[in-house]
Amino acid sequence: MLEKGFSVPELLNPALPRSISWFPLPPGWFVLGGVLLIALIIFGLFRLARWRRNVWRREALAALQQPHSADGWLELIKRILLMHQPRSQISHTLSPEQLLQHVEIDADLRQQLSAKYCQPDNQLEANQNARLQTQLKHWLEKLPYV
Repeated sequence: MLEKGFSVPELLNPALPRSISWFPLPPGWFVLGGVLLIALIIFGLFRLARWRRNVWRREALAALQQPHSADGWLELIKRILLMHQPRSQISHTLSPEQLLQHVEIDADLRQQLSAKYCQPDNQLEANQNARLQTQLKHWLEKLPYV
């Protein structure tokens, strides 16, 4: 029956193939790694672009911490409005009342800024400066991202 030199393989402990090595990786891992790397780079570029677009917001928040005269506050408000509205619309506002219509501040502060605009004594009181700073900060944080 069995030819000479032929042996029956052992069936209890069959010979198994060698274990699969992790290195070198199959090409699918390289493709997946490349796709993830590209996705991370694109995400990073979008975050960098948003960070760079909002430099003006960080500068405006820093400028809010400084004390200003009425003219300085109106200049800062106008610079902020120029970021969100067309230049042609903002440049046609000749009076501070027209400019302050777009800003969410109290009526008495609006009246004080309008009254002291281009006057020799155009400094606001300390409590008015503090109120204006907080209200402008809240307004600035509510503005949409550009």
